[in-house]
Amino acid sequence: MKNINITEIIENYITEIKSELNERWNNWEKDLTESYIYEVIGGILSRQTSMSIQFAKNLNIWNGEIAPIILRSMADNHINLAWVLMNPKKNCQEFILHGLGQQKLELEHRKQKMIDDGIDISNNELIEYEEMLLNSQRYTFLTEVNLGSWSGNSTRKMAEDAGLLDFYNFVYQPFSNCTHSNWGHISKYNTQISDNPFHKFLRYPIIVDFDADLHYMGLSAKYLAKSIELFDEHFKLNVNPSIAFSNLINEFNKLTTDNNNEV
Repeated sequence: MKNINITEIIENYITEIKSELNERWNNWEKDLTESYIYEVIGGILSRQTSMSIQFAKNLNIWNGEIAPIILRSMADNHINLAWVLMNPKKNCQEFILHGLGQQKLELEHRKQKMIDDGIDISNNELIEYEEMLLNSQRYTFLTEVNLGSWSGNSTRKMAEDAGLLDFYNFVYQPFSNCTHSNWGHISKYNTQISDNPFHKFLRYPIIVDFDADLHYMGLSAKYLAKSIELFDEHFKLNVNPSIAFSNLINEFNKLTTDNNNEV
């Protein structure tokens, strides 16, 4: 993508998805005796929106080398949302407790490392701050650490149970190649076969200078739209339908058509 100005399109998209998130939150009738349900589901939807916003703002990552890392996180987040909505009371609690357990584990590792390095942690501001954050939700001495997945199932099993197995197979799993830097990704994006016959098809390292690819931005918007649609189908709120994704694609199509006509 060269010589195309999409600043206004991106700004409009960001404004629209922020508005769609706020509209859903503000029109969602809440039972504050079960506030954790709204916190988890609202937080997951906010996370999905935030990732799409940050992706939209950074054209330099709209490529096959970096984009799948973010898109895989969005896929993971979407599967989490689908699983949570299967049983909000139970699954939201498990989501929170596992997350707090991971925070506690990280904190204990940090404390032990500081002790090993001869650092006094009794009045350490960082440690005190992290403990305060944990204790504000659940006392650390009551917080259990679970080294497994938060749901007790693999991501694939979660996706299957939530009716998202195709999404897992065609989105989550392929993008995991990039996220984990396995050979399937590296051989494609970071090496090239030598054209010298004496090198016996040796692959050598390369650095690709990528152009921004609108396709990846479209995927980011698509996965957010899927999460909003999932939320809307479950809660059936009196809100306007999400149009940010379709508007973005329409603008991209017009932009590329106009650009091709100019060439």
